Amino acid sequence: MNEIHRKHLTAYLNDMVAVERDISQAVRGQLEDERVDRHEGLRDILLDIVAGSEGRTDFLRKISQGGGGALGAAVKGTVMAVAGTLAGIYGKLREHPVSRMVRDDIIALDVAVTGYGMLLTMARCLDQKECTAFAQLALLGCPPLVSRLDHVLPLVIAHELAEDGPIPVPDGVELAQDAIRQVWQQLPPP
Repeated sequence: MNEIHRKHLTAYLNDMVAVERDISQAVRGQLEDERVDRHEGLRDILLDIVAGSEGRTDFLRKISQGGGGALGAAVKGTVMAVAGTLAGIYGKLREHPVSRMVRDDIIALDVAVTGYGMLLTMARCLDQKECTAFAQLALLGCPPLVSRLDHVLPLVIAHELAEDGPIPVPDGVELAQDAIRQVWQQLPPP
């Protein structure tokens, strides 16, 4: 791998460190919000997001340092670029209903999936086996969390609506969950 390729790979690794750092910090903030506990299973999902994000961050650092990458100054610039994207998603957490927080977590995990797809492509093209294996695992780790959040989101929305008055269609949650599940199951192959 030539020096230019090494710089590109380091930049992609740094991007993912920044993405994971933002996800972990934002979700940790959500865990401090007492409203999270009003929704069965949500705290567990958020804890799994933080644990996965922090574990991936540790491994990203190991890969970067093992390949001679420098995470110091490079991450600072990257954090600003990526953090700007995710900061727009997360905003001020406690000002939003829990349903928006869950939506924002889904969006952030989708950003991570896209980033890991990019890292996987670069690692494969550069024949970086350790990075390829990691990116593949990271890519597989995020969608189950999105699926779990997709399942709980209708419950959160219904709970928020019920706080304002009776819900006209009580089985709307199950209908929405079924529709969301069917959409994921019916995706055409690429």
